[in-house]
Amino acid sequence: MRKEETISGRQLISLVVMVQLGTEVLSLPHVGAGVTGKDTWLAVLLAGVAAQVGIVLLWWLGSRYPTRNFYAYLPLIVGKPIGASINFIFGCYYTLSGLLLTILYSDILKRWLFQLTPRWVLILMLLLVCGYAATSTLRQLANVSQTFMVFAYISFLLIVLSGIYGLEVRNLLPVLQGGWYPIMKGVYTAFSAYVGYDLLLYAYPYVQTQSKKKLMLWMSVANVSTGVFYIAVCLICTMKFNLKQLTLIPEPIIFILKNYQIQILQSIDILFLIFYVCIVSATVYVYFFMAAKAFVHLRSQGLGKQHVWVWTIIGICLLGGFFMTKRNDILQFGAIQDIVSITLIVGLPVVLLIISGLRGAGRKEI
Repeated sequence: MRKEETISGRQLISLVVMVQLGTEVLSLPHVGAGVTGKDTWLAVLLAGVAAQVGIVLLWWLGSRYPTRNFYAYLPLIVGKPIGASINFIFGCYYTLSGLLLTILYSDILKRWLFQLTPRWVLILMLLLVCGYAATSTLRQLANVSQTFMVFAYISFLLIVLSGIYGLEVRNLLPVLQGGWYPIMKGVYTAFSAYVGYDLLLYAYPYVQTQSKKKLMLWMSVANVSTGVFYIAVCLICTMKFNLKQLTLIPEPIIFILKNYQIQILQSIDILFLIFYVCIVSATVYVYFFMAAKAFVHLRSQGLGKQHVWVWTIIGICLLGGFFMTKRNDILQFGAIQDIVSITLIVGLPVVLLIISGLRGAGRKEI
C-alpha cells in the first residue's frame, strides 16, 4: 500500500468544508421547507450541533488508535472477517455516494444550463476529472481542495450579495409555529448536509499536529464554517420566498442568482454553477478516494492498487449513470443513502467505541 503523507490543520479544514458542501447548498432550502416550513434555518443549526457530536465520537474512536486509519484498526476491534466486510460496505457506500452526487449535479446542470447536452456526457466529464484526482495522495487532494476554497468564498459572496435585496424578515415569523416535532424531522433531513466530516476516519493519523486535541479544534472550525454557509443560504431563501414558492423551486439559490442583474456582470447564475462544479468535484473525488482506500484495505497487506480501484469505481459509476435517469428514482435513492449515512458514520462508531472499550483494545496495544 502507498504510504500516506501528512497534511496540515488548514488543509484538513479545506478538505472537510469542501466535502460537506456538495450540492446541499442548492437544494437544502427547498427540501427543508417541505418538512419544517419557515424554520429550516433552525433545523440546519441543530443538525450542525448533531454533526459536532458525531465529530467528537470519531475523534474519540481515532484517539484510541492514533497511528492507524479507520480501515486499518477496524479488524483490531471486530476481527479480520467482520472488519473486511465493513470495509467493503464502506467502499460501496462511498462509491454510491459519489455516483449520487455526480448524477444530482449533472441533473442540475442539464436543467439550468445544458438542456440540449446528453446527460451521460456531463456525467462522463465529471467522473473523468474526479477519477483522475482520486488517484492522488491525501496531501495532493488537500492541496487541490485548498485551491478550490476560493470558489467556495466566491460562491458565498455571490449568494449573499444577490440575496440581501428585497428580503422580508416577516417570512421567518412566527418561529416554531408547528412545534418541535417538524424541527426534529428537519434535523434528520438536514444532517445529510453535514456528512463529510467522516473523512476524519481516514485522515486522523495523517494530520500533522503536536496535540491531537487541536485536530478536534480544526474539525470544529470546518463544521462551523459549513454551518454558517448553510444557515445563511436558508435564511436568505426563506426571507426571499414565501413557503409555497420554496416548495415549488428545487434550487431557489440559482433562481435568485438568475434574477439578479448588475451592469458589469451578466448571467451570475451561470458563473455560480461553473464555480460550483469545483466544489462538487472536490466532494466526489474525496468520496472515490475513500472508497478506493476501503477496498485496498480488504487485506491487511493491501488488495490491489489505489488507481486500479479508482478507475474500476469510475466504470461502475458510469454504468450506473445510464440506469438512474428519472429524477424521482434519484431522490428515492438519495433518501436511502441518508439512512445508510447515519448508520455508518453515527451508529457504527458508537458500537465500535463500546466494543473497543469492553475489549480494552486501543492505545495499550499500539
